[in-house]
Amino acid sequence: MTTILSSVHAFFAAAAAGCLLATAFGELRRAGTDRLTALTLAALAATLAAAAALVSQFGRPALLFSVFSNPGTAIFRELASLLLALLAGAAYLAALLTGATRRTAGKLSLLAALSGLLLALATGSAAVQPWRPVWNTWTLVLPTAGFAWLAGVLLAKGLAASDAFRKECAGPALGILRKAEEKTRRAAPEPLWSDARIAAAAPLVGLVLYFAAASTDASARAAFASLLTGGDAFLFWAGVLAPGVFLSFLAAQLVPDALERKPVLGIGLSTLAAVGAGVWQHLVLGLA
Repeated sequence: MTTILSSVHAFFAAAAAGCLLATAFGELRRAGTDRLTALTLAALAATLAAAAALVSQFGRPALLFSVFSNPGTAIFRELASLLLALLAGAAYLAALLTGATRRTAGKLSLLAALSGLLLALATGSAAVQPWRPVWNTWTLVLPTAGFAWLAGVLLAKGLAASDAFRKECAGPALGILRKAEEKTRRAAPEPLWSDARIAAAAPLVGLVLYFAAASTDASARAAFASLLTGGDAFLFWAGVLAPGVFLSFLAAQLVPDALERKPVLGIGLSTLAAVGAGVWQHLVLGLA
């Protein structure tokens, strides 16, 4: 049951981190306030769901208070990062709802994005333990952070797509302006942070670095053999790499315009990236 709750927590934490990262990307893309508000609300809801899954792992609720007296533990990092994400997300939401200047909202979105990245890193660090070679490396934080980054980029693509859809429905005059704006955008080089192909490689790079760092130990190599080709291979390839990496890369490579025009595609792929983070957490905890 604990492993399942850890996976659920990782899923919602990656989703929340992706939403918070996407707010900063959306500010850079000058996305509409209504869409940024909806995204921030989704981030806060996912953060609360992640907190609920984390707290549910305690046998007794009273044990929750003892966590804050042990700041060196993984559970402390997770709770602290969840609290930070809630506060940063709420501050950015308040800025959006009160009509703060774009400059102020942009700064708060960067703070929210940073809190999201810290949340992803803290979630990935949950399994870091020195007594088990397969867990004795801080590179364990990289795959989860990579999934969160991918989710953020894909959600930002969805924001751009919803903006384009709204402009298409605004009438012929604005349609002409939209086409001119899109032509200008395509002529400019795409920033690296918004390249979905690069973002799709982020979880894969994190996995490779983790495998390389931990495989110096013979027992860790045996665990990885089971993960890649043994009993857990199907779940790893079909539950982590296929939805979280391969599908996103193929979509960015083969149908990049669809990511820019269809919000559902970006949102769906970002959800699959969060699923990849949850499945990965389940597999990591099973390596012991």
